[in-house]
Amino acid sequence: MGVGWAAIKPQPAPDSTSSARSRPSDTLADTASAGARVYQYIAYPTLQVLTWPIEIVLVPVVRAAISPTQEPIRYFFNENVIDRVRDLVSIGKEEQILLYPTLSLAPGTGTRTGVTLRDNALFGSQTDQLVAYLQYYVNGDYKARAYVTAQNLLGTPFMGKASAYLARMKNASANQPGTDDFFFYSDSSEQYQFSLMYPLPLSFWAYGDILLRPTRLGNAPPGGGDDNIPVSNFFLDPQGVLSPAYRGIGQSFLDRSWSAGLQRDTRNNPNVTLTGDWLNVSYRYHDVDLSHDYQEWNGQYTKYFQLGSEDYEVTPAEERELKTMSVDKFLQQLEYEKLRHEIFSRKVVAVHLYAAQSFEIPGNSMPIYGLQTLGNDTPLRGYDGDRFRDYTVAAISTEYRFPVLRLMDGTLFDEYGVSGHSWGDIDYLNYRNSWGFGVRVRRPDIFLFRAELGFHGLSGFAINMAVDAPF
Repeated sequence: MGVGWAAIKPQPAPDSTSSARSRPSDTLADTASAGARVYQYIAYPTLQVLTWPIEIVLVPVVRAAISPTQEPIRYFFNENVIDRVRDLVSIGKEEQILLYPTLSLAPGTGTRTGVTLRDNALFGSQTDQLVAYLQYYVNGDYKARAYVTAQNLLGTPFMGKASAYLARMKNASANQPGTDDFFFYSDSSEQYQFSLMYPLPLSFWAYGDILLRPTRLGNAPPGGGDDNIPVSNFFLDPQGVLSPAYRGIGQSFLDRSWSAGLQRDTRNNPNVTLTGDWLNVSYRYHDVDLSHDYQEWNGQYTKYFQLGSEDYEVTPAEERELKTMSVDKFLQQLEYEKLRHEIFSRKVVAVHLYAAQSFEIPGNSMPIYGLQTLGNDTPLRGYDGDRFRDYTVAAISTEYRFPVLRLMDGTLFDEYGVSGHSWGDIDYLNYRNSWGFGVRVRRPDIFLFRAELGFHGLSGFAINMAVDAPF
């Protein structure tokens, strides 16, 4: 299965250096700004009421929990570490080629390191880009991917994309549908994908692709114990026998698939998103050897609500003021007008919806990787990896973002997900819950990293450190 399109259009960078504050008694512009704030208050009254207790109770707790990270990150920005490192790894006449290491921490064998190469002006064209990366896992598994994107392809409005992907995983795993058991297997597969996008009215884009996946699914190395025994009806063949081969294990085959989809992106900026929404829906048909044909669809929608009309990023002057604020001075700030200003300004609520479903073609058995996933990437950030798999999944996530430093946000999130064989078979009362908090470090032109602590209910947690945003 292919990787979807990223943000398709350049976004204007918000002014993160402005320190001007609106005062209704100063100028006509200030009056207009005050009017804009009143409009915001009226526009989202329900969100304001709901977020009031969050600001009073939870945000101070999160600020205290993440306070040890603020000083090194403040130094990181004040000393221009990003630009200095970029100078060290940049190549080319205009420093358009970047080569840098990556690191992602995860439980078990999920921790990986790697290297990424980016050419932001491929063959000298500012509209063409090359990205390639290698990820090496602590157990010796590895993945590699490279893709090229081109805007205004051959002088047309089309955007084009070509990608290649290689996986060598000795310990790939999948939760067996309807159970708490995992099945471990090896995955030696490749993917070659060719995509086109075309602009439509109202900020929509239509897209389609062709994907080829030569696949080899085998047995995991010895040591898995009972985890390598199929116990779910998902592995039950027409003769009533539990068989891994029924789902492609131990077989080599070619998966030919094609998709069609629709995307809409009205976000003001993909890295510092205050308003707008993002929509993506797609359908894919898989023509697979050895009677493994299936089809799938998935949809995602994210809506962003800004509470307040002030600049979202805290200015350097305000950082210095917050850093030197005494307890007495802080208590003096708790008068009603200033408290109202802090609560209803510079806050963002993001709501993310996700749903996906796979269908087997009659007379065929879907490969194990064709199951839809519910887990860390859905996202349910309190779980590790793709914790649950089934034919049908759905999830909703809400996230509350507030600035801590000029380029660092605190986050509070709460998420719910369900899975089952079909929409009618899902037990909607048996949902999975994930909640937690973390930080996002970003600039208007790049998302740097996030660190999050997610809990699933009250029974466990996961630590997420990644260089991409969940939504």
